[in-house]
Amino acid sequence: MALTYTITYTLTDDDGDSATTAINVPTTFTIAQYSEFVRAMANFIDDIVSGLVSGADFTIGLNLSTLTANTVGTAADVEEVDTFKFLTAANRPVIINIPGTTEADVLPNSDSLDQVDTEIAAFITAMVTGVSVTGGTISPCDVDEESITALAYAREQFRASGVRR
Repeated sequence: MALTYTITYTLTDDDGDSATTAINVPTTFTIAQYSEFVRAMANFIDDIVSGLVSGADFTIGLNLSTLTANTVGTAADVEEVDTFKFLTAANRPVIINIPGTTEADVLPNSDSLDQVDTEIAAFITAMVTGVSVTGGTISPCDVDEESITALAYAREQFRASGVRR
């Protein structure tokens, strides 16, 4: 599988419904150049739609076939979602939803996740302290690039999978 860069635009109609369209781009430019492209293309799209161009996402597609244990379990259900609410130093929330989780991670008689569970604890630690990469550590952050410093809660939720996003 080749590395791909994709720009996904979200369009919103008069009823508040949304849909997306995607444009693939070559992988040879800088982030600043892609940012310029995304804004320019949004103008072209805005000129031909009667709805609102309400967002754009820049995605770098990667081949994940080398992940270990990356299989579909017999009880896999994307409607079971682990929801993690993290906080930045300024107490701003960063909510991360992980679909397709398992009931085994939920504490008995509760919707709270077992934060002592090895895999859940490792995820929380990576979100709060970052992940070491060649040349440094990448720390998850909020939209203002303020690093996450704490976990507010971790719990199970159920979501309808048929909702258009």
